[in-house]
Amino acid sequence: MKLKQFLIVAAAAVVFSLPISAHANEGGVALKHAEVDVTDQKQIRRGLTVFTDVCMGCHSAVYVTYKGLMDYPEIGLSREAVDELRGEHPLAAGMVTDLSPEDAEVSYGKVPPDLSIITSARRGGADYVYSILTGFEHDPHGKVPDGNFNEYFPGNRIAMPDPLGWLDHDESDTAELDQQAQDVAAFLAFIADPHQNERHTIGVWVMGFLILLVIVLGLLKKEVWKDVKH
Repeated sequence: MKLKQFLIVAAAAVVFSLPISAHANEGGVALKHAEVDVTDQKQIRRGLTVFTDVCMGCHSAVYVTYKGLMDYPEIGLSREAVDELRGEHPLAAGMVTDLSPEDAEVSYGKVPPDLSIITSARRGGADYVYSILTGFEHDPHGKVPDGNFNEYFPGNRIAMPDPLGWLDHDESDTAELDQQAQDVAAFLAFIADPHQNERHTIGVWVMGFLILLVIVLGLLKKEVWKDVKH
């Protein structure tokens, strides 16, 4: 493979290895775009606060340990902050809601899903989470009770009540609620793959090394064969 061809292939590999956001959910409705940054510690920490204050009332994130909240540099909480969050739970325990499956069945008719990998499991990822949280509306046909109609949920009828109070919120609260939805989407996007930033960094260095190696080998070949007649 010639040097030019290799560089084209390498560039394409880098581009296609980057995450691509889906633009529609399973119901075919175009999702809203969430402004999330899984390298932004401030946004991820804000999202953690929304998750623990709001989402954990019903949902768990069992694959994320309290110790991980200290160990992942993108979160990097202090031991004191983690101890305050975990209460009596072991440091190595996952983040589990206090809502029992039995009570969830009675209240919502189903057990709320674990959110550890929700952005990987749902088409649209962080956009899906953000759209759902800001998609509560009044059913235009009056068939779905207020608080259970969601424009972005497949079928529009969702068991989860409006967690942020988006429905009928004051216009002055729009920016704050919108930010909360984006922040928790960023947190969930990070915990779904907490090593993604490290992996991407290593990938860039590896691709850079390979490109440099090919250039050096190309120059070496040219030097070795320069006096050979073809």
